[in-house]
Amino acid sequence: MAGRCGLADSPSLRTFPPRLGLVLSCPPATNIRYRPGQSGGMSPLPLMAAPTWRIQSRLALWDSGRDRVHGAEFDVLDSQPFTASDQIHVMGLDLAGRYMAHTLAGCRTIPPVRYVIHNHFMGKRWHENNKQLTLYRGHHMIIRRRIKADFTSEHDKRLEWGPIHNLVVTLPACQVLNAIGAIRHRLDHRSTICLVNDGLGVAEALIEAYFPDQSKRPIFLLGHLTTSLDYTGDIFSVSEVRPGRLYLTLLPSQGLGGNHEVRIKRHPPLERTVRGSHFIRLLTAIPGLNATGHPIADFMRYKLPTVAFRAIADPLAALFECRYDGLRDNPHARQLMDRLLAELSGVLSRLPECRDSPKFRQVALFTELRDKVFRKLLQQRTADSKMRSQVGRGWDTDVDFLSGYFVRRGRQIHYPVEVLDSVMWAIKAKRLVELKKLIRKARLEQLKSQSGAAGGSGGSGSQEQAQRQ
Repeated sequence: MAGRCGLADSPSLRTFPPRLGLVLSCPPATNIRYRPGQSGGMSPLPLMAAPTWRIQSRLALWDSGRDRVHGAEFDVLDSQPFTASDQIHVMGLDLAGRYMAHTLAGCRTIPPVRYVIHNHFMGKRWHENNKQLTLYRGHHMIIRRRIKADFTSEHDKRLEWGPIHNLVVTLPACQVLNAIGAIRHRLDHRSTICLVNDGLGVAEALIEAYFPDQSKRPIFLLGHLTTSLDYTGDIFSVSEVRPGRLYLTLLPSQGLGGNHEVRIKRHPPLERTVRGSHFIRLLTAIPGLNATGHPIADFMRYKLPTVAFRAIADPLAALFECRYDGLRDNPHARQLMDRLLAELSGVLSRLPECRDSPKFRQVALFTELRDKVFRKLLQQRTADSKMRSQVGRGWDTDVDFLSGYFVRRGRQIHYPVEVLDSVMWAIKAKRLVELKKLIRKARLEQLKSQSGAAGGSGGSGSQEQAQRQ
């Protein structure tokens, strides 16, 4: 892969600024440019010697010294050499998924991005939309066609699909587990999965459900996208309201359990660091994505305001059935938010992977956290909470990966989280109540329609029978 990417179908060319930090050379196997072949496929065009990359990250910290970690020491059982791949798959029809697939499709020095679609209806819509994604940026409309739909499901395990090496997942946290289950047969130790959503603890849930074997476990990256996006009315287009960044980190200890401390010379092990850092390096070299790699403590510092707000404000808005301004104007709701913030701050300040970072400890202070959450609440004004809408429809919510994440971490470190735990279970109970209401309503409407049909054809006797029914 070259050190820059062409944007032939973009209204303007953007120069990718040099990144400061770790200097990583481009592997010889990736120094190719893809161009359409004679038969319409993609054929590699060799390039001259590619320049070195200067990537703004601190990946070298994960390879240096002896790190104290929580979890059991493990060895990678796969003895095969690591072969880098620049093929990227994107899973997610949400705004972030469309945006990332569109941005990756503009880079011509990597293979066309593959959009994972395992819904026949969406596959039909994709073909009707001319197999393209559209980005609206100001007064510009940018269309990308270097995208290939990857139709797959758990019932379609054809060998020709092959493994997925680099996967970006932007689905809501509550949907990731089922979605990954559909392509589980294509993921193994050769894969790297980048999770870009507002939740925490998703990777640990995937490891527990699908990848208990350490020798066959993918590498997990965590991502946080700050680009402000909006809907356009078309399912395969997205509007960029305000540019942002993509923060990336390598999941520490890869979600391994264990309550005892051990020392290892390299954490993560060297081979797994190479696998994870290749995907980070690949994403940081994409123009327009503005991706940077960070240690876990710095990453959490950037992501914390969003996660804290969603873990506290969203459940309360759903429980009280109000918009965000309703929480701000309710003194009792603000008092409850303070109690939730106190527990959340106590858990964050004791996280073993972040407690050695002075900057993170400063952000995790109750006063700092409260200021950020209430400032964000003020910015939302009269906006409505997604969780409130989901609960009202009886849908699954992200509460297990928002409030639930801090409940689990609090119990691991023996810190009291009773208020967070109560709010989490209250959301689950309210969702179940709303779901049963909708089911009863649907049944009543069905009986009414049956009664009306019977009354029109069978007279009064049929009406009496329908009423008894």
